[in-house]
Amino acid sequence: MYRNLPFLIVLIGFFPSCNHASVNVDKRNAANQIKPQRQVNPKGGGQEKPRLVWGYRFVINGDFDGDGRQEKLTEHYFNGLTNKETNKFYNGDYDYDIKMANGKRSYSFIVCDNELIRRIDVVPVGNFGLLYLKNEGDLNGDGGDEISYVTNKADWSSFNEYKIMTYKNRKWVVLYWFPIWEWQLPELPRVGNQTVALGSNQVIALNSDTTDKKLLKELKVFNGLVKKAGKNKIQIIYRSKDISQDTIIVGLKNHHPPV
Repeated sequence: MYRNLPFLIVLIGFFPSCNHASVNVDKRNAANQIKPQRQVNPKGGGQEKPRLVWGYRFVINGDFDGDGRQEKLTEHYFNGLTNKETNKFYNGDYDYDIKMANGKRSYSFIVCDNELIRRIDVVPVGNFGLLYLKNEGDLNGDGGDEISYVTNKADWSSFNEYKIMTYKNRKWVVLYWFPIWEWQLPELPRVGNQTVALGSNQVIALNSDTTDKKLLKELKVFNGLVKKAGKNKIQIIYRSKDISQDTIIVGLKNHHPPV
């Protein structure tokens, strides 16, 4: 009757230890999520020169200074060595993209068609331009539209910040910010429907393929992570302290949620 008792004791002790290990692995994986590679490795064992991938540029409209007239904000991505518009990526692996972004000292900024409105320099400098840009409407009741943007950082982490900017006293300031996962945002097209000017005699027309058109459509219908919830209050979808996605209502005067 008791012949199998030692075996049962060992078996009972085995299952709790397995469950405990799986929980630790899950938490570790959640806390260290990394960005997927954006491009495929070039053929020929690195012998073929990587093809230039232009990358998407955001353009939004709104009344940002509160004067009752519409302005346009346009994203730009420059080669720091030539100070000219350049491609964001290459048809190589992600490590190569990071290497080239730093090698070219690339930088990005958002410029307004109203020259009286200062440009926004996208930070941190080690980036691939913008991951997201949106006109959020008038969130604080000052008569001007606020914007939100997320930097496409040149790193392997999925941790990022969603910044809400307002134009006040002739300069852009951070009205509110909150932490996010990058996977909360839609994937960007590689080019979009654009015509790119690379100098007085160089103009490149970029036509979207089927995948780009699908991603562009998804981007246009995406509502963002912010919604107005009352006077100086917004609803945000953010990365909470327990490393999950959560939705809460916050006051703009707090500047950021508990982090």
